[in-house]
Amino acid sequence: MAATTLLVTDDPVLTDLVRRVVAVTGRDLEVVADPRGARASWARADDVIVGGDAIRACLAAGVRRRPRVTVVTSGDAELPWPEVLALGAEAVVPLPAGEGQLLERLATSAHAEGGGLVVGVVGGSGGAGASVLAAALCLAAVRARLAPLLLDADPDGPGADLLLGAEDATGARWRDLADVTSALDPASLRAALPQAHGVHVLAVDRGDGQALPLAALDPVVTSARHAFDLVVLDLARASASERAAAACDVVLLVATGDVRGATSAARTVSRLRGEAPLRLVARQVPGGGLDGPALADWLDLPSAADLGHDPRLLASLDRGDPPGAGGRLAKVCDQLLAAVLGERAAA
Repeated sequence: MAATTLLVTDDPVLTDLVRRVVAVTGRDLEVVADPRGARASWARADDVIVGGDAIRACLAAGVRRRPRVTVVTSGDAELPWPEVLALGAEAVVPLPAGEGQLLERLATSAHAEGGGLVVGVVGGSGGAGASVLAAALCLAAVRARLAPLLLDADPDGPGADLLLGAEDATGARWRDLADVTSALDPASLRAALPQAHGVHVLAVDRGDGQALPLAALDPVVTSARHAFDLVVLDLARASASERAAAACDVVLLVATGDVRGATSAARTVSRLRGEAPLRLVARQVPGGGLDGPALADWLDLPSAADLGHDPRLLASLDRGDPPGAGGRLAKVCDQLLAAVLGERAAA
C-alpha cells in the first residue's frame, strides 16, 4: 500500500507545487481545503502538509498535534509564527525553491514503504578497491533481479562508466545534472542515464575536469532512491565525501589488512562516523598481517564481509570484464547485498 500525504490548502498554486513533488514519490495525495472535514485523514496520513493559508483554519478546527507536519508557503508570504509553533510543524518549506527539501522529508518516511536502498562504498586508503566493490555490488543486484544505479561520487576515481564499459554509451553525466536543485521524475531519470550489464550509471566526465556538483547531490540521490531499488555511491576519500555519505543508509568501508591501510582507514572512519552507519569490508593483501576480525577491532567497526586476495581479479579487469561478474568477488557481493538488504528490512 502506497504511503499517503494529506495537503490542507485552498491555494491552487501551492496545490500544484506540492502535487508535483508528491508525484515523484509515488505516494497518494489527498487535498482538502477545509480541515474540519479531514480529521480522520489528519490522523491516518503518513505526512501532513499545511499551506500557509490554512494554518489558522487547522487550529480553529481543533486538529490534534501529530508528528510529520510540514508547512509550505509560496512566494514571500508572511507566516503567523505563533500559530506555526502551536500547530507543531516540524519544518517550513518555501516553494518552489524548497522542492528538494520537501521531497527529502517525504522520502524519509517513504523509506519504510519500499524506497530504494542507498549504499555508499569508500576506500579506507588509496587502492583499497572501493570502486571495484561498488560496481560488483550493482552486478549482484542485477542477479537478484533488482534495478541498481551506480552513482559516481569520486571525481578522482577510475570512473563508474569505465568500470562497466559504458564510457562511450550515450546518456546523461553529472555535467548534465549539475544545475539540478529540486525533484526529478524517476522514470525520466532512469531513461536519461546510460546502462551497461543491467546497471544504470551516473558518472563524472573525466574529459572536462569536472568536479562533483555537491549542490545537486542531495536532490539527485533523493530522486534516484525512487527510481531504483539500489543506489550505490562510489565515494571519494576527500572531505567532500562527508556530504555524500550523509545521503546514504549505510556506508561500506573497504580497508586493507596491512598496517598502512588500517591506519589510513582509521582516519577515514573518524571523519565519516556519525554521517551514516559504517560497516567494514576487510580486504586481504599480500603481506598484510591483519585478518578481518583484527581489522574490525582496530577500526571499531562491525564487519560486513571479508574479501580474500584474488590475483586473477586484476587480470580480469584489464581484459575489460565487469568486476564481480563471476568468481570469488561475485559470491562475496551476493552475500553482502543480502546482508545489507536484510539489515534494512529488520530496521
